Order: sequence, then C-alpha cells, then structure tokens
Amino acid sequence: MKRFKRASAVVLGFALLFSPLAPQTVAEAKVVWGNQELVKGQIGRVTVLKNTNLYNIKNNKLAAARKVTKGQVFRVYSESSKFGGLYGVSKGTYAQKSSSIKYEKAPSDKIQALGVTVTKKSLASNISYPQVSGLINKPFEASYNRKFLNIAKEAQKEHNELKEHNELKEQEKEDRKNGWAPGPYSRNMTYSVPYNQDNILSVAVTNDAYAGGVHGNAWIDTYNYDLLKARQISLKDIINTNTKLNKVNNYIRNEMIARNKKGAQFWVNEFKSVNLKDDQFYYTSSGIAIIFGEYEYGPYSNGIHTFKIPSTIYK
Repeated sequence: MKRFKRASAVVLGFALLFSPLAPQTVAEAKVVWGNQELVKGQIGRVTVLKNTNLYNIKNNKLAAARKVTKGQVFRVYSESSKFGGLYGVSKGTYAQKSSSIKYEKAPSDKIQALGVTVTKKSLASNISYPQVSGLINKPFEASYNRKFLNIAKEAQKEHNELKEHNELKEQEKEDRKNGWAPGPYSRNMTYSVPYNQDNILSVAVTNDAYAGGVHGNAWIDTYNYDLLKARQISLKDIINTNTKLNKVNNYIRNEMIARNKKGAQFWVNEFKSVNLKDDQFYYTSSGIAIIFGEYEYGPYSNGIHTFKIPSTIYK
C-alpha cells in the first residue's frame, strides 16, 4: 500500500478530479438457480404440486386471487407465519403453505452472488469508508468491517496531524510566500465499489493529501475479496503464469502507445512489466483493471491511469 508522505500532497478534491473511479453502475449479476434466474430480493421459490390458488389479504382474511396449475414455479420475496404460513410471490399476492405447494429456500451462496450490501460510513466529512452486510461468513464480515474502520481511523489521524503540526504551519507561510497559494493542509479518503457480484467484491479507496509544496499527491488502494473463500485476492492469483503476464504486459504497452497518440505522455520504454505484488487492481464485468499512479511511467501531469484488461487476455 502506498503510504502518505509529508512531502506529498494534493489540494482537497484533486483525487476526485483525476480518479478513474468515478461513480459507476455495475450490471447486476445473472445468477441461475436450477433452471430459473435468481433475482435481487428473492429468498426462495414455490413449485405448485397440485392445482391451487394464490391469495390476497382483504379485511384481514385470505381471498382467492387467481388459480395456478401444477408445475408452475413462482419466485418468493417474503415469508410470514400468518394464516398457517404465507409466501409472498408478488406485491400483495401469496401462496399459502399446504400440501399443494413445495417451498425451497434460495441457497445462501446464490443470494450472496447477487451482491452484498455496502453501506457508506463517515468519521468526518472528508473521511468515508465502506461497511458490508449480508455475507455468509459472519466472522469474515466482522473482520472486513474492522479493517476498513481502522484504515479510516488512520487517515483521520494523519489529517489531524496535518492540521496541528506547527512545522507545517510555518511551511504554509513559506508556500504562500513562494506564490503557490496552497489549499488547506488535509488528508482525505473516500471509496467506490467497482465490482460486487459473483461472490467477488472489489473496493477502491481513493486518497488525497496536501502537506505543502507546489502540488500534492493522490493515490488509490484496492481490495479484492473472494467472499466464499473469505480471503483477499492478489494479482498473482489471477495472472499466475509467465505466459499470461507477457500477454497482459503487451496489451498495456500497446494501450500506452495508443493513448500517447491522443495526448498522454507515457514513458513506454520504462514499462517492463506489471508488478504482481504492488500494482493496484480491481474486477470489472469483462476482466480486471490495473491502476498506475502519479509518476508511474509518466510525468505528474499524466495523473492516475487505469488499464482495463479483458479476461480473454489472461485466461
């Protein structure tokens, strides 16, 4: 992980301007359960074993809504113990528990594969972090949430140190004297969720800090998890042979050349290989994205760049 350094800084909001992780909508995963697609909010299904009725509730009584026939299958979105047991198959419409139907609860791993819930939490207006719920593995869920809370606390600590450090107050006077007109010294943190399906969760934490000087620094740390195995995924897990690595490197090198033709300033000759240990990445709907930060293979003005690698390149 790249750490904050006193000599590195960014004016508040700089990272958001240059970040390749602007808010985006991730297409929902298609999860198949048997011969039917499982959808968000579904908790199970009922299969009609004998011709029967679906019901509405009117005046606190069951009223037949329509007839259904043997073999029909309905998604279930809610379950209630009223009237001997009800399964909600649509808004206001229920199948009643009886020998005429068979209820099956959706497998937990299938529900999780549709995407877990990620909630935004904040320690301050400039420090936000993710907390998850809905994981099958509750100890892992608790560990995950502690991890990101601690990351946020560390960022907040660094922010407070910047605001209180007397030496930096003197540096600020010097910066203004040099005509750099710095913004307030700060350390900021936010995040995005570029991928949340197929039991894979990717979180990208965008950081920026300003601690004096002509400009500051922005960087992105990424965290990728296999939720079923309750473990973090590394680039080595994905690009696990030299053949795959060479293909990815060639793809990125050609993309750098193409971007240079459009105004980027990549130092193509300096790029030898993706660093499988240190380079940041996240999952996409078509593969992975590898991030190169400021000053990596180009001048500061190049900013942060993301290279989206189709899975066909490394599979």
